[in-house]
This record gives sequence, structure tokens and C-alpha cells, in this order.
Amino acid sequence: MIGRVLNHYKILERIGRGGMGEVFLAEDTSLDRKVALKILPEELSANEERRERFEREAKAVAALNHPNIVTIHSVEQAEGVQFITMELVQGKRLSELLPKGGMALSKFLELAIPITEGVSAAHEQGITHRDLKPDNIMVTEKGQPKILDFGLAKLGLKTIASPGSELPTEAMTGEGRIVGTVSHMSPEQAEGKSMDHRSDIFSLGVVFYEMLTGQRPFRGDSPTAVLSSILKDSPQSVTELNPEASRDLAKLCRRCLAKDPTRRYQSALDLRNDLEELKQDLDSGALEALPVLPRRRGRPGVGIGVALALLAAAIGVFALLSLGDSPDALQIRPLTSFEGMAWGPT
Repeated sequence: MIGRVLNHYKILERIGRGGMGEVFLAEDTSLDRKVALKILPEELSANEERRERFEREAKAVAALNHPNIVTIHSVEQAEGVQFITMELVQGKRLSELLPKGGMALSKFLELAIPITEGVSAAHEQGITHRDLKPDNIMVTEKGQPKILDFGLAKLGLKTIASPGSELPTEAMTGEGRIVGTVSHMSPEQAEGKSMDHRSDIFSLGVVFYEMLTGQRPFRGDSPTAVLSSILKDSPQSVTELNPEASRDLAKLCRRCLAKDPTRRYQSALDLRNDLEELKQDLDSGALEALPVLPRRRGRPGVGIGVALALLAAAIGVFALLSLGDSPDALQIRPLTSFEGMAWGPT
């Protein structure tokens, strides 16, 4: 395919692969500009259903017209090859920008807010992405994130899917079939159940967790183990992995990652609004990091027990001094041991 000319597009190099074919860098010789071409594999071009899905992806994304979503220029055909022309996003994938220990809070919010705005815009048009992950988010040289690859998107009751997705993205349609990338699936995706826009919110929670900690919330030695973790495990709080993260931010991530869709954010717009409030608090100095203190070792409750014992002793001494030697004085015996005290966790 390299060096081939389709209409007035000269293909220069392969730059990626998504949920609906390969992506190439190309030169638009008529307008003298570089573009990205997403090409439906030739072996699938003869399949009418695949072609229709390919066109639906283009129309769906083209209708969005949002600064945080890749722009579609056209859907074209040449020499039996069907392809989409898109803006060429110069920059790096979000996955390449994730620091080992997690992003600074200011940088996280700088990217998370526009990413969520892009997802919200798609949801407003009835489009569920179903494959949100750092590899599908480009960050331009100016720091603007753009969501890519709507090849597995769900349009209302219809779906866009393809068997050409790279592993571990498995594209299959229908109830009981898994669609998406294993590490970023929602529980309902993992079980092959019916899903809606709240599935994207779970995936956003996974992306946010990675941005804040440099780690994935659900891990395993195999895709099956990862799926099991998504269904059963509660990830470690982001505040334990990133001391700069605040309690409110940890709560936001935890809500996105709720197993039950009804307990997540019910719209990406609400999620965006909460992120903006956190940014306002950060800018004003009201948002302070709450680092997790190391747990104290030893017998639980000893610290509290000692404090209460000392307090009881002090009260006893004060009472004796106040009442003096009066025969009617109330006899108060100071508590000098831990007898009768309940042990509890620190």
C-alpha cells in the first residue's frame, strides 16, 4: 500500500491500526497537505455489511464536529478500495505521555476536562465509543487531546464493529459477545451484556486512573484474569499511589469505576462539571492534597485506650480534690488499667 496513489492521495507510511482497518499517512496532492487515511482492508471491501459499517463510522464522527474529536474530511473510493480521509493529528498518544508515578494534578485536569467534553459531545449525538483507552487519545503538540478511532462505536441501537481490530480488541456484535479492549472494558462489556454511554464513563475512569497513578486499576496475567479483576476487584485508591491526588478526586475515580452502571456518573457532562469544579478549587488553592499516612503497627486500639485511660485518671483526681474528705464525698476510682475497655481498629 505504501507509495500507492488513491484518487489524489499518495500513501506515504503506515501509522496505526484501529477498530476498522489500517491508518496511513498520506499527501493530499490537490490541496498540498498531509492527511490520515483509514483504509478498509481489501478482503473486507466486498462485504456489503462491512462497507455500510465503515460508512456509518465516518458519518457518525463527521457529524460530531468537536475540537477534541478527530475531524473527518471525506469518505471516498478508488480502485476498489474504500477509505476515510481525516485530519492528521501531530503529537503523541496519551499512552506515551503517562509518567510512571502518575501525572501532576494540574496536568491531569488540563487533559481530563477536554477529553470528557469530547466524550460528552459524542454521547449527545447518541454515539457510544466503546473503546476508550490512552492509545485512542492523541495529544497535539499544543497539548490538546483528540479522541480517535470510533471503529467500535455504537450508534443508538446499531453498532459499528470489525474483525480487523488489533488484539486484545475483539470486535463482535450481538448479545453475549465481547466488544472492546480487555483492559479498559466496563463490567457489562466484559460479560457481553447490553451497554450504553455509561460504559464509556467506566472506561474513562480506567483512563483517569492510569493518568493519575501510572498503573491500570485492573490487572492480570491473561485477558481472562483481567476480565475477572474488572468484575470482582476494587482497585487501590489513587490517593495511596499518588500523594498529590485529593480525596475528592479519588472519589470521582471511584464513582466512574463503580461496577453497577446506576452508581456511576449518569452523564459525561456531569463528570465534566465535577472535574471543572476540582480545577477551580485547585486554581484557588482550596484543593489540597491529602496524602495517605502509613498505618501504625501494633495492637489496634492501644493509642486510643491509653488516651482514654489518662483522661479517666485525670477526671478521678480532679473529683477527689474537689470533694476533699467529706464523708458524703463520691468515691471515684481512677481507671488505671484497660479493664472494661473495648478494643477497636485505629
